[in-house]
Amino acid sequence: MATRRELDEQRLEAERVPVPVARGVGPGRPDHSADEGDLRDIHGADVDQGGTDVDQDGIDVDQDGIDVDRDGVDVDEDGTDVDQDLVDFAADAGGSRGVLAELALAHGLQRVDRLSGDTHGLADEGLVGEGNGRAYLAARQIPHRTRESVMDQLSELSAGCQQFLKVAAVLGKRFMLDDVSTMLNRSSAAFLSTLDEAMAAGFVVAAEHELAFESDSIWHGTVESIPAPARDALRREAMSLAWRRNPAYDQKRWVTERPIEPRGGAKEETRGLCSTAHSLIMNGHADAGVQVAERILRNADASIHARLDAEACLILGHFLLGSEEAERLSDKILRDRGTAPNDIATLMALTTKSNLLWRAGKLAAGLQLGRTAVRYSESADPVWRLHFQLPLAGKLANLREFDEAESLINDAEASLHGLPTPVWTAAPAAMRSRLFLQSGRIGDARREAEPVTAAVGRDAVPMLRPLASSVLSTVSVYMEDLPAAIEYMNQMQSDVARQVVLGSAQYAWIEILIAVKQHGPRAAVQLMSEKYSELPTQRSLYVEVPSAAAFLVLLARDIGDLELSRAVLDTVDGLARDNPGFSVVGLTAMHANALANSAPAALALIIAQSPDPISVALATEELTKLYASNAPARRRVTAPTLSEEAQARASACWAILSDMERRIAYLVGVGMTNRQIGKQIHLSAHTVNYHLRKVYKKLGINSRVELAHKAAVYSSRAVIYSMEDEPAASEHLDDEAV
Repeated sequence: MATRRELDEQRLEAERVPVPVARGVGPGRPDHSADEGDLRDIHGADVDQGGTDVDQDGIDVDQDGIDVDRDGVDVDEDGTDVDQDLVDFAADAGGSRGVLAELALAHGLQRVDRLSGDTHGLADEGLVGEGNGRAYLAARQIPHRTRESVMDQLSELSAGCQQFLKVAAVLGKRFMLDDVSTMLNRSSAAFLSTLDEAMAAGFVVAAEHELAFESDSIWHGTVESIPAPARDALRREAMSLAWRRNPAYDQKRWVTERPIEPRGGAKEETRGLCSTAHSLIMNGHADAGVQVAERILRNADASIHARLDAEACLILGHFLLGSEEAERLSDKILRDRGTAPNDIATLMALTTKSNLLWRAGKLAAGLQLGRTAVRYSESADPVWRLHFQLPLAGKLANLREFDEAESLINDAEASLHGLPTPVWTAAPAAMRSRLFLQSGRIGDARREAEPVTAAVGRDAVPMLRPLASSVLSTVSVYMEDLPAAIEYMNQMQSDVARQVVLGSAQYAWIEILIAVKQHGPRAAVQLMSEKYSELPTQRSLYVEVPSAAAFLVLLARDIGDLELSRAVLDTVDGLARDNPGFSVVGLTAMHANALANSAPAALALIIAQSPDPISVALATEELTKLYASNAPARRRVTAPTLSEEAQARASACWAILSDMERRIAYLVGVGMTNRQIGKQIHLSAHTVNYHLRKVYKKLGINSRVELAHKAAVYSSRAVIYSMEDEPAASEHLDDEAV
C-alpha cells in the first residue's frame, strides 16, 4: 500500500505549476505582491540533509513525523494542531532546517537540534504558545537564537563581505548592487568577488534584476548586527540616496497605484504588513476598525500578537472618533501593565494620554509622555512606531523645535521605506508639510503636501489627507491665490465629512482666514459665532497656530468685539501661566496683549524673538502703524503700489535673508534706528550696520526707505486684510547711514 507521502507526491506531480512564493515583509509576514522574479516551484522543495519536504500543503519533516498542511500541523506523538500563522512563519524561513527544528521542539518534541545540539526552542523565547490543543505564534519576530546564528555566520565572512552585507541590509530585503556601490563609493565591478562570497555563504540570492537576502531571518540578523547609531545613520544616507536618484519616483507611484478599498469581511488576524483593523483605521474607517479589533479581543483563540495589535487599534480608533473610551482604555492598560518596551498597546496608550494632555494645554506632561512612548518603541514595527514618532514631531514643531521634529519625521519615513513593501509613506510627508509651513518654508510645504493629497494605494493615509489639504489652502492664502485656497479647503472639508480623520484646529482656522480674505472681518467673526463658537477658547489653536491669538485680537479690535478679545486674552494668558517653561507660549500671550494695549516695546520684542514668522510679520505691520502715527513727519515718501507679480518677486528675494537679517529688516521697516534695533536684539549698532550692508547687497537696494518698502510687501501678506489705510512707516524714515 502506498504511503501518504507517496500519494501526495503522485497528486502533486499531476498538479504541479509554478506559484508565487510570498516574500517576508517583516518577521514572518508574507508580501502578496510577488512579481515574476518571485515565482518558484514550492510544490516540492527537497532539503536532502534534513529530509525536509515542503509541498503545497505544507512541510513534511520525515524524521519526526510532522506534517504541516493548510489545516495545521499534526504531530503524531501528541496530536497538537498548529495555527496557520505558525505555519506561515516556518515557511517564511525558506525551508531552513534550523527553524523547522525549532518548530518541532516548540511542540514538545525533545529532539536535539541537528545543527547546534541545543534543545531550546521557540517556546523558550515566548514566541510560541499552546492552548486548547492548538499551538499558535505568540509573537511575530525572528527568534533571538536564530538572529545570533546569523550573526555568527556573518562573523565568519571576510571583512569586506560583512561591510557589503550590512550596507545592503539597510537598503531593504531586496536591493540594487549599484546602490551599495554608491554608498560605499566604489564601482559595482569591485564587488563581484564579494558578491560571490555572500551568495556562496547563502546570505543573498539573485532575483531578476535585483539581489535579495535569502530570508527574513538572515536579513534581520544582518541588520541587527549593526550598532544602532550606525544603523540609523546608514538608513538616513540610504533615504537620501533614494531621493537623489529619483525624487519624483515615489510621488508618481503614489498617484498611479490602484487604491485599496476597505473590505468589511476581511480576515481579522494580521494581514501583510498590518492588521485589517489597523488598515481600516488608517484608511479613515475608524468605526469599522474598532469593530474588527473588538471581535479579535472576544476571540479566546486569538494570538497574543493579534490581541496586542487589537488593543492598540482600539485605543487609536476611539481616539480618532473622539470617544472617551480611548482615555479609559489607555488608563486601564497602563494601570494593569505599566510601560513595557515595544508593547504597542501600552505605547499607544502613552501616546493617547500625551495627545489628550497636549490638547488640554498641559504641554510639559504631554511632551514627557510622548517622549517616553518614542523611547520605548525603538524596536517596534515601523507601521506602529510612526504613531508614536509623528505625534511627538508635531508637538515639537508646535514648540518651534524644528530640527528635532524633522529628525523624527525622517526616521519614521526611513523605517517605512525600509520595509520590503513600503506602506503609508504619505504620513511623514503630511507631517513634514505642516512643519515647513510653521517654519515659513512655504514652497517646501507645498511640495510636500501636494503628493500627499494625491496618494493612493499602500502609500495613502486618508486620515491625514485633510491636514495636507489645509497646508495647501493656507499656502494659497498667503500667496494671494484665493480660488486655489477655496478649492483646497473644500477638498479638506469633503475628506473630513466622509471619513474619520486626525483632528486639528487648523481645519477651522483656514476657513476663518478665507472668510476674512473673501468677505472681511465681520463675516469671519459671524462664522466663528455660528459654526466655531468654541474656537477662541480652544487652547490647542494657539499651540498649533501661535499667530492666531494676535490675529483674533486684531479682528475683535477692528469690529469692536470686546467679548471676543477678552475670550482670546483669557485663554492665552491661562495657557502661558500653566506652561511657564515654553517661550513660544509666553510670546504668544505677550503678542496678543501688546496688540490689545498698543504696546510698541512688546511688539518690537516679538519681532526680535518670536520663532513664528507669521507672528513676526503681524507685529511688524502693527508696529509700523504705531511708529507712523507717533513719529513727526520729516520726509514724506509714497510707497509704490506693486503688482502681484512684483510682490511675488519681492517675497522671493526676502526668502534669501537669514533669520537675523530678516528681523533687522523688519525693525528698520517700522522706523527704528540702528541703536534702537541693537537694544532689541542685543547687538551693537556697529554689528547691526554690518548686517544691514549684507541685506542691502542681497536685495540689491541702497536705502532704508527701499528696505522698508520690501518689508511692508512681505509682512502685509500675513495680515490678510487691513481695515484702514494708514501711512507707512517709510514715510517717516531718515536715510540713516548704514
